[in-house]
Amino acid sequence: MANKSSSGIGTSPELKGSAKKKFPTSFGVFSPTGYVLMVFPDDANAEKARQALLQSGFNESDVTHYKRNEVLKELEVSEEHANEPVQIGQDVDKVDRYLEFAKQGSGFLAVHAPEEKKSTLAVNVVRPFNLKFAEKYNRLTLEELA
Repeated sequence: MANKSSSGIGTSPELKGSAKKKFPTSFGVFSPTGYVLMVFPDDANAEKARQALLQSGFNESDVTHYKRNEVLKELEVSEEHANEPVQIGQDVDKVDRYLEFAKQGSGFLAVHAPEEKKSTLAVNVVRPFNLKFAEKYNRLTLEELA
């Protein structure tokens, strides 16, 4: 599992006082290996999708809702360091795409679903909540799921 140590994201009320998971990183680079990153039109749809995933058997610790302002903050910091040697492996086009979604007001979910069966289930569960985009981060590849 990726190192999760480089974000300044605080707590979230939906986690009932516990610290929200930080963005998954490896050597300071956004790297959610084993996760499906999902984008919804807004935070309300993202939260409804999160609740549906929990009701479908996903664990609270496997489903994290990131609000648009959290994504904007994290990815803008990432873009500032895009030319640093450790960041060069990061797909700048993906960061730009996520930034554009956040600027449009989109809500985001990161769902830990390393197995294909689990990632397929996750996407199918959240489709009714106006899923705009879903992408799975495998060890060496990205797989667009929606």
